Amino acid sequence: MLVTSERSRLTVGLRAALVAAGGVWAVHDDQDRLRDGLTGMPYEDVDAAATEPDAAGAVVPAVERLPVIADAVDTTCQLSVDLTVLHRASHDTSLGGAVETLGAAVSGSVPTRWGTTEPLGHVWDRWVLTQHARHQAPETVRVVVEGMHLSATITARVTDHGIEETTALTVDVTEGSLDDAIARLTDALGHIAESSLPTFALVIAREGESDRCVRAVTYPPPNPVALLIGAPSVRRLGLERSALDAERPVVVVGRPRLPAYVVPLGDAATSGWNALHRTLEAVGPERLAQLVASPLLQAWEEDLHELDLLHESSTETAAETETEIERPAEDEA
Repeated sequence: MLVTSERSRLTVGLRAALVAAGGVWAVHDDQDRLRDGLTGMPYEDVDAAATEPDAAGAVVPAVERLPVIADAVDTTCQLSVDLTVLHRASHDTSLGGAVETLGAAVSGSVPTRWGTTEPLGHVWDRWVLTQHARHQAPETVRVVVEGMHLSATITARVTDHGIEETTALTVDVTEGSLDDAIARLTDALGHIAESSLPTFALVIAREGESDRCVRAVTYPPPNPVALLIGAPSVRRLGLERSALDAERPVVVVGRPRLPAYVVPLGDAATSGWNALHRTLEAVGPERLAQLVASPLLQAWEEDLHELDLLHESSTETAAETETEIERPAEDEA
């Protein structure tokens, strides 16, 4: 449990570690009341905050018991992305590419430092990061990444089946409008699907602190704006684009033999929650829950073995590269 005043803030790394550990952020306000720093729900005391709530017997507190929480001020427009990519366990596999691609697309920002503890002690280097993950195997590795306008955590699991890389990124929108940034980011997701094997990604538009930290205040509600259903998910679920109940056209990305779908949800003027719910219903919530169960490499073991998607992805990429090399000669002929 972490107990702070209501003027404290959590870094991206601390919040990720707290959530991963099942911890609680308890906030003491100026009236000596105690509440959850992320949800605002009140606690009777520290012991109550430390007790795992009983969902079946939980009682919604009366309105008069809810503490008054200040609204966030001086926030900035941001996009948050949760993305999981599967890699082959080969020597040329490199982690951290998604952070670079997505950060550059939204704000032109790239990572500058990374580390397993804060303050971050390493200059950004994808090769060093990848070797660190390999040396820690089979232990799961979680690192924090920072750049001028981005903050992220990268979680890597290295096994005999491959490498599972999960990126949780928040990046400031610094160039153009929010809708422009959404368009650039969804294009970037398409490029990632062409060069690697993502399973799912969800993009959320939000208002947050300029340093990407979290304070114990009330923020405007987030808005889902895009969903990537990667090639492994499309293959496993047998999804056809026509099956997705989308108000806006679903975009097919990736490679011809390994198609992935980008589903537009909301934008600066439109809430995407209804579109997200319709899409998840079309996919099948129960089947989807199985595909995103952790660890993903174990959940996908059958497909990786029988369909050999990781090998298919790499060989198709190599074939496309050879075609591009040969094409000028054919044109000259």
